Amino acid sequence: MNEQDRPGMVRLLLYMILAAGLAGGVTGWIYAGETFDWVAGLNLPVWVPTQVVITGTWIVMFQLVAMSLWLVQRSGRDGMRTIASILIIGLFVAIFARIYIYFGIQDVTMGFALSLGNWIYALFAIAFIGRANRPAGYLLWSLFIWQSFGLILCFEIMRLNSGAIGVASF
Repeated sequence: MNEQDRPGMVRLLLYMILAAGLAGGVTGWIYAGETFDWVAGLNLPVWVPTQVVITGTWIVMFQLVAMSLWLVQRSGRDGMRTIASILIIGLFVAIFARIYIYFGIQDVTMGFALSLGNWIYALFAIAFIGRANRPAGYLLWSLFIWQSFGLILCFEIMRLNSGAIGVASF
């Protein structure tokens, strides 16, 4: 790949704006209407971060994923670049699918299962992405740590709400 074909700063800015908009849109959907009422009715552990911390962290995580995508696309390894780009886009899709399904069907057991699936996918995707572009992989490890925290939180929420109506036992 020659220098002229590599994505520049404009594409990075576009990715970051798109990532922030997606994070804001999803957060707005979660904290509006019946979805927020459902979350407010759940038994939550005392160590759950505040709404502001969760939202802020997701915005930062999406920015890091956007930067990773840009770094991968700037790398010179054509075959690995394409696969790594698809895996990063897959991270976005998996995160949004989990959020949509978890809060859409409002089932904490399904939320835990989806979080576990995302965690496993992220582990393998980040390992491959790190081989394609080491700095991009390093940026994504913070997402993996945040998803690990989310997996633990989803398990605890599932455990605390296992007797609730509409919650399958695990």
